[in-house]
Amino acid sequence: MAQTFCPQCGSPMTPGQRFCSNCGSTIDAGFGVPTAAASSGDQYPPVPNMSNAATPPPPPPFGGYNQAPPSSTNTYYPPQAAPAQQNFQAAPAPASIPTFAKPVKDSSKGVLGQIGCGVLLVILLIVGLCAGGSYLVYRYVINAANSTTTGTTTTTGSNSNGGTPQAITLTTAQINQSLTYSSVDFTIVNVQEASSFTDDSSPSSPVTLRVNVTEHNPTTDTVYMNYTNQLQIVLPDKTTVTAGTSKIDGIIGQAVQRTNWIDFPLTKSIPINQLTLQFGAASETLLSVPLTGSADLSAYKLKSITPNATFQYGGVNWTLTSVTSSLSANGKQADTGMRFIVLTLKADNPSTNGTFYTSADTMRLQSGSVTNSSTNNTLPYPLSAGTTGATGTITFMMPQNNSSFTFILLAQATANPPIAQVSTNFQI
Repeated sequence: MAQTFCPQCGSPMTPGQRFCSNCGSTIDAGFGVPTAAASSGDQYPPVPNMSNAATPPPPPPFGGYNQAPPSSTNTYYPPQAAPAQQNFQAAPAPASIPTFAKPVKDSSKGVLGQIGCGVLLVILLIVGLCAGGSYLVYRYVINAANSTTTGTTTTTGSNSNGGTPQAITLTTAQINQSLTYSSVDFTIVNVQEASSFTDDSSPSSPVTLRVNVTEHNPTTDTVYMNYTNQLQIVLPDKTTVTAGTSKIDGIIGQAVQRTNWIDFPLTKSIPINQLTLQFGAASETLLSVPLTGSADLSAYKLKSITPNATFQYGGVNWTLTSVTSSLSANGKQADTGMRFIVLTLKADNPSTNGTFYTSADTMRLQSGSVTNSSTNNTLPYPLSAGTTGATGTITFMMPQNNSSFTFILLAQATANPPIAQVSTNFQI
C-alpha cells in the first residue's frame, strides 16, 4: 500500500488515519461523502494470514519514495488489480506551527525588561514618601500623648519658666502646735506636701498641701465651720490660697473630738516652713500659724483672772468669780479688732421674792468710750427666792486694745422697790 502524508504539515500517515496527529488537519478529502452501495457480485480475494509476515521497513524521508521497498522471498502478496494511475508529487514543505502549539515564553523577564530605571525610581520614591508620612503621624501621636501627660505632671519652680516636669515626692513636716478658733481647739499635727493623695477624690492642682489636725469642741453647742472661707495658706509673696477638700465636713457637735485633714491646692512645690496657716474669715480676727513647728502662738491663748468681787443688786448677792479674755466664744470667732470678755457670776437670792430681769436689759460692760450689752447669757432665769450658788456666764464683745473694764448693772426706777445702779471694775 502506498504511504500517505499530511497535506498540511507533511507528517507521515498510517493507512486509514483521518486526522493528522501533528497539526490536526483532515486527511481524507472525501470524508463525510457517502459511498456507493456495493453490488452483490463483488468479490474480494481472501485476506491472507499476516501473523508471520516480516516487519515492513521504516518509511522513507519526506518527499515520497526514492526507491522501491526491498523484496522479501518469504513475503506473500495476493494478486491485486492494477492500481489506478497515480501521480506522486513531493510532499509540501511543513506549514508554520500553530499558535496554540507554540511554547509560552517566560513573561516575567519581559515585564522586568519593560520597567525602566525611571519607573523603578518613581516606585521607590512613593514607598519612601509613604514611610516618611507614617513616621510623621507616629511622632505626632507620641508628642500629643506626651503633651497630655505633661499637662498633669507636677513641676517644681515657677510654672512660667518651662521647668522640667517632676513628680513631687511626699514631704512631711511635724508641727504639733495648738490654738483655739471659733471655740474649737485645733492641734496641727503635721503638714504634708505631695503631687496628690490617694484619699483625695478631687485633686485640682499640680501640688497638694495637706494639714492634718485634731479638732475638739468643748462647748455645749454645735460649731459650724466653713473651711473654704475660714482657712487659708499664706504664700511667701503674701498671697493666699483657700482650703479645698477635707476628710470630714465642718460640722462639729458638742464635746466631739476627732481627727481631720484639710487640703490646699498649690501651683508649685514650696518648702513647708515658708508657709503660714491662717484661720479666720474676712470679717473675723485672724489667727496666723507659721508652719515652722516653733511659732509663737501665745497671743491667741485664753487669758483669765479671778476677781472674786462681790456686790449686791436687786436684793441678790453677786460674786464675779472669774473673767476670761478670748478671741472666740460660744462657737463664734470675734470680729476684726475685737475679742470676747466672758464673766462668770455666782448668785445667791436670800430674799423671798424671785428676780425676773434679764442681762440684756440690765447688764453692760464698759471699756473706755465703748459700752456694750451682752452677746450671750447662761445665768438662770428667773432666779427664784432662796436660791444659793447659782452660776452662769455673761459674754461681751469688746475692743482688743483695752485692758480696763467696768461691769455695770443698770438702775431700775420702775421696780418695787426701785433698784439702784451698781458697778465693779477689773483689768485683764
